[in-house]
Amino acid sequence: MKLIERTDYLNRLIDLKGTPDIKIITGIRRCGKSQLMAAYLEHIKRTDDKANIISVDFMDLEFEELKEYHALHNYIKARYDANKNNYVFIDEVQRDSFFTKNRPVPDLFSIFYRTSAHASCYL
Repeated sequence: MKLIERTDYLNRLIDLKGTPDIKIITGIRRCGKSQLMAAYLEHIKRTDDKANIISVDFMDLEFEELKEYHALHNYIKARYDANKNNYVFIDEVQRDSFFTKNRPVPDLFSIFYRTSAHASCYL
């Protein structure tokens, strides 16, 4: 399968870096949301020496236990580093109870990114 680079969308994410808003990448199934997020994550790794990247992919069985929102919160909180620029990336967020319950996002995270193909996950 050919990877289509989404440089316009990537540049829009880069331009939003440092704003306090939650960044949500939305789109239809299989349109490249996760690939866009991965490209942005790589950009952060290259450009921010103080980056602390916390990443969760709910399609990966490794993160199955984090689908309960208390567990997800504890996982992220345990990896938060007050001396660094913290970035939280959550892929396939519609599979998590934290965001489907319309709960407020914890305010300890400086930057928060997530992908979803389902409108019911919006805050």
